[in-house]
Amino acid sequence: MRLVTPPSLRRGDRIGVAAPAGPPDRARLEKGLALLERRGFVVEPGRHLFDRHAYLAGRDADRLDDLNGMLRDPALKAIWFARGGYGLHRLVAGVDLRALRRAPKALIGYSDITVIQSAAWRRMRLASFQAPMVQELGDRRAYDAASLWRTLRGGGLRLRFPEGSVVRPGSARGPLVGGCLSILVSLVGTPYEPPLDGAILYWEEVNEAPFRIDRMLAHLRLSGRLKRLAGMVVGRLVDCRARRAADQVDLRDILAVHLAGTAYPVVIDLPAGHGPGKVTLPIGFPARLDTAARRLSAR
Repeated sequence: MRLVTPPSLRRGDRIGVAAPAGPPDRARLEKGLALLERRGFVVEPGRHLFDRHAYLAGRDADRLDDLNGMLRDPALKAIWFARGGYGLHRLVAGVDLRALRRAPKALIGYSDITVIQSAAWRRMRLASFQAPMVQELGDRRAYDAASLWRTLRGGGLRLRFPEGSVVRPGSARGPLVGGCLSILVSLVGTPYEPPLDGAILYWEEVNEAPFRIDRMLAHLRLSGRLKRLAGMVVGRLVDCRARRAADQVDLRDILAVHLAGTAYPVVIDLPAGHGPGKVTLPIGFPARLDTAARRLSAR
């Protein structure tokens, strides 16, 4: 199946803003919407953008209606998600992915948004962007602005990392695939799981103790998902420390267990994911990992 690339974004483009997962913070979201408008985009907010139903951004039917309406709108160049949290697992079976075949769009977000990005990659090889949520755009500390706008304009990824990030040296080529680790693990065995054979797997996590990360990687290993990777890149692990100092373990030790018997290159602690200063990653695009040059590139 051929790679489907989303359109590059330019001033004047129409962008839908949806909240298919957790409820956004209204003040932060309004700042993000204002920034998009200042950059010259025409913002089309979902009708239920500010709804709330417990830990969800409104009722399932309403969130799905907003999302599918945007997917079916050929005039929209992108859907930029308001926030992550949880909720797309409840909707993904009803998401009109076929509409993306007729009018591919940039799907922009991370965390729980990994669900729809993975589904779109699995079903139609649509590339997407792990990037800040709309409610983060008003905070300059939350993301790397140069990386975001360069990547969304079609400039691709050019990320250098320090020598200390290299766990296992080497070079690799393949599509950059992945997202939030817990989301990826939750999709294993479903029709929405992204295929990983030959891919450079990217993952990151937030608020997970080391033993939980260990268990999630064990699940990927036991299910055979780590055998045939081209490479692995790990983003920042935010607040992923054990409650007790005696239970803390280095990520390298966990990786040594679950990557035993493989030989592909591995790097960790890239500035991507839930932490501040996050770079934007083009997911699904052809990528190259070169630990000698200490560079990850994708376009």
